[in-house]
Parts: sequence; structure tokens; C-alpha cells
Amino acid sequence: MPRSPSATTRVPGVARACLLFALLSACAGTPAPSSSHSPSDWKKVEFSILEDYDKGDDLAEVAKDFDLFKELGVAVWRGSFGWDDYEPSRGTYDFEWLHRFADLAAARGITLRPYIAYTPEWAAARGSDADAWNDPPSDADDWFRFVRALSSAMRRHRNVVSYEIYNEENVRQWWDGTPEAYENVLRRGADAIKAGNPDAQVLLGGMVYPDIEWLEAVCAQGGSGRRVDVIPFHAYPETWTPADVTLENYLGLTFGTEFVTAADRACGRKRLWINETGYATTPGRSEDDQARWWIRAVATFLSQPRIDHLGIYEIKDLPKNREAIGDAPNYHLGITHVDRRKKVAFPALQRLVSMMAAQPITIADPRGSISSAPAGSGLYHHLFTRADGSQVLFMWSRRSRGVVSVSPTAVTALNEFGIDGKPRGRIDVSGATAEITLQAGEVRYFEVVPARSR
Repeated sequence: MPRSPSATTRVPGVARACLLFALLSACAGTPAPSSSHSPSDWKKVEFSILEDYDKGDDLAEVAKDFDLFKELGVAVWRGSFGWDDYEPSRGTYDFEWLHRFADLAAARGITLRPYIAYTPEWAAARGSDADAWNDPPSDADDWFRFVRALSSAMRRHRNVVSYEIYNEENVRQWWDGTPEAYENVLRRGADAIKAGNPDAQVLLGGMVYPDIEWLEAVCAQGGSGRRVDVIPFHAYPETWTPADVTLENYLGLTFGTEFVTAADRACGRKRLWINETGYATTPGRSEDDQARWWIRAVATFLSQPRIDHLGIYEIKDLPKNREAIGDAPNYHLGITHVDRRKKVAFPALQRLVSMMAAQPITIADPRGSISSAPAGSGLYHHLFTRADGSQVLFMWSRRSRGVVSVSPTAVTALNEFGIDGKPRGRIDVSGATAEITLQAGEVRYFEVVPARSR
């Protein structure tokens, strides 16, 4: 069926790129965690996959995607429940396909975390552009009634655990209204969700980037911050950013002291998620480049203590005949091709999910004995400890050849994996320092084997 106006917008677009250019250039069975770490240091990481579906899409095709989710080890879906799809005219609710979609997900053990967005034309307030899907509702009561009806109807599906209020609302192309208008939609939407399903979580709409000014404007009004359980944002460094904005500096040195502090102050302490991130295999960018990017991304983003959720965009590339706002990268963000042939990033992420999400982890960077040389040569490394005492070590070079020295305690070996997720070899340590050479652009990662596991 033809895609609706809202459906054509569910891929990150060129407006995001322009904004980021301006902003970023300027600126049970698990052992107990080790007592050497504070309980507050540990986090359980969750991965999700964003893949949008329109009402009426072939559920047999959806099932094939869900099978890929499970193969990857990811059991959480994120995508849109479009207001325009499910209330095509005022007071006419059409949830029949959605019930079958949720049942299909449940049968495959998939948890659903939808975002609600895409204002129907009949409900739109009319903004500064010709589109209706990105407008605030003209009557907040219409919005409240729809969200309450949706959350009430879906309450029987226990795998629907949260609702996100609109998406990328801090950019005018995706929200053609003011922060005040969004705060009203957030507040009324949160109340409607709880009226329909008191157990469901409420998420702020995923922001295009970690936007302090937007958060402060929204959370300062009407008590909306108290209604939100999670503050998510998106991250597409090296796809829609200038050349000098990379994975390593995307969040900046002050993310923990500025954004996290501001978010806690404005909205109260909430979970912080990157619930949409990815790298496009556009011409000139290989599948190997994408796999290396994902290894760096998992290490870099999870090295932030408050980030405990990563959303993979997306399971498969968009077909060329499917309309989307934006440029070429929109069609190449999948970790499989349009026909679901796996790219190199698929087995890489399969390995990373098994390493980082199977049990609680803590960031061991400050406690590890790791150094790199020469200094300032663009070498990076991150070390994570898992609840069973084993560790995961990441290292890579951005610009030049270098050496990373690892002096672990009570460790016998480093088991290495390739960018395709396959075992690559073993480095015996036996208490001595291991010196690992990195070539320019090389990415390497290891499971650190504790002595007791030998």
C-alpha cells in the first residue's frame, strides 16, 4: 500500500544533518557483582532495534525481521504507532492490525517500545510548513482521547511496556511547534497512558541530539519531568556530522558534567538512553567500515556511566522505491541488505550483544592498567568488567600506528574477536604486560580471561 505522509518521515533526514553541523562544529544464574565496585556502578545494558511498520504491512515479512532480531540476541523492538494510522478520523479507532502485530511479537518473545507520533490531518494545528504529520494537535483533548484509547486497547499485550511521546521533537522539521506545545502534549499524553495502562513507562520523545536547552524548556513547565521515566536521544556521528565530529567526541568531554547534570536538575534523575544510532554504508563506505563503527560505538557510548540502552537503526536497508525524507544515507543504515542478506556488522553486533548485555557490567577504565603510545596519536581503549568477573577490552586507532600496553591483574589470556564477530586468536598474558600493536584505523576487542577460568 502507498506509504502515508507520516510514514515517509520515519527515517532521519537532512534537517538533522544541518542542525548537527551547526551545533557540533561549535562545540537469574548471574553471579553477584564484585564487592570492589559500588552497587551504583553496575548497569544492565539493553539493546533494541528500530524498524518501522505501517498499518497493514505483511506480518509474514515482519516475522522474518523478528527472526533476525532473535538471531542477533535483541528482544526489544522500537518503532512508530502512528496516530494517523490508528485514528484516521476523529473517534474512529482501528487497532485490529496492531493487535495482530503485538501478538506476533509476543509469540517470538519480542518486547515492544513504541513511540506515538504523526498527527493526522484532521487533528493538526497547522504549523509553518505544508505538512500535517509534524504539527501539534489543534485540540489536546483529541490527543488525550487517542492515547488513552491506544494504551487501554493494548494493555492486554503484556509485551507492550512503554510509550514514547512523539519523536525528534527538538527539531522543527519533526515537530512544527514550540517547546510549550510539546510540553502540553507530553503532559497530556503521559496522563492518558497511565489512564489506559498504569504499568506502562512513559518516555520523552527521542531527541535528535542531547539538547539541554530543549529539556530545560520542556521539563520546567507543568510538572512534565516528573511524568517521564526515560530521557532518550539519538546519535549518528560520522553519518550526519561534519568530518571533525566523530564517535569519540560526539558527546564531548562535558556530557557527564553538563548534559547529565542539567537533565537531572530539570527533569529529575531519569534513565538516559541512546535509543537510535547507526552508520550508513553509502558509496565509499564499506560493510567493514560499518562493523568497525559499531564496535567503536558500543564501547564509546557504554563507557558513559548513565547510558544503559542502545537502539540499533536498523535491521535492514530501505528499498529504493520506498519514499523517505532525506538523502542517500537513509537507505543504507541497515545491518542487513533489503533482502536481509547480512552485512558484516550483523555478526559483529551479535557478538557485542552477547558480550555486553548478558549480565550486568561496570566501566573499569579508571581501574584498569592500560596505557597507549605515542600519546595524542588517536588511540582509544575502554575496559568493562562483567558480573562474573570477566572483562571486555576494546581498543582502536583513529589516525596512526600505536601500541596499547595492558597490565591486568590475575589474568591469563586475551581472547580476540574479529570485526565479523568470529574468534581471531588468543594472547597469553601470564601476569606480564601484553603490548598490542594497532595499525592506523584498526579496531580490536577481546574477552579478558581471569586466572580462575583457565
